[in-house]
Amino acid sequence: MVGVSTALALQGGATPLTVVTLRSIGALIIFVAYFRLARIPWALSRRDRFTAFGIGIPLCVNTYCINAAIAEIPVPLAILIFYLWPAIVSAFTWLRGAERFRWRAFCGLLFAFVGLALALNVDMSAAQASGVLLAVISAFSWATVFLLMNTLFAGRDTRPVTLHMAFLVTLVFVIASALAGTVTLPVNRVGWVGIAGVTLFYAFATIGLFAATVHLGAMRTGFFMNFEPIATLLLSALILGQHLAPVQLLGAGLVLAALFLFRPPPRIAAALAAKPRPGDGGAG
Repeated sequence: MVGVSTALALQGGATPLTVVTLRSIGALIIFVAYFRLARIPWALSRRDRFTAFGIGIPLCVNTYCINAAIAEIPVPLAILIFYLWPAIVSAFTWLRGAERFRWRAFCGLLFAFVGLALALNVDMSAAQASGVLLAVISAFSWATVFLLMNTLFAGRDTRPVTLHMAFLVTLVFVIASALAGTVTLPVNRVGWVGIAGVTLFYAFATIGLFAATVHLGAMRTGFFMNFEPIATLLLSALILGQHLAPVQLLGAGLVLAALFLFRPPPRIAAALAAKPRPGDGGAG
């Protein structure tokens, strides 16, 4: 619902910068309230705090670009392009020798890029081409965030890290809006529903992700996240009236199949799930 709500806010007259600024402020307030109510410590060492702020920079790029992409191309297409990030992560880990080559993941890589080629097999205007580029940048930016988080904070409770990243993102967008000199608010009720929706759905989805990762583990949580593009396809059709052409739906099917192929082998997944997870048994 985050992507659909963003589209509603944009259709209501808001700009991508206004949407991400208001979403960031609202979500940060909810995050702080959640940390206080759940009594989750958010203190970090100075080194970890600045590391979190550093990872927040590509997160800012990701956040703005995916919202700007939704302003130019249909939500389902933007989300499908964004979900190239598992393919990008796999390719990078193979190239640097951090992960063993697996044929299953390689097939997923092929499915992802062939599927995207089919999904983009339409005549696009200059604005739509710009939207595709923004979504691609968003995918690479999120892949960067994912790799940095898993490299620098592996095996740790990343909730305090995520909160510090949210502080940085909010600060960046508030300053950007101030420098732009204008905040373009929605001009109708639908737009305001979108603003409220994107703030609430984003905040509670992130909190749900916090809880799921702590109690289920990253691997299981990642598996269930693969259903997000499916939900986006359905909700975009029902709420926004945005439909993909048959050839694009075929491409979307390949991209979705690729997401499930990127899962680690069962033995590795079981070993990861069996490891003690930070926060087990605590509040939240």
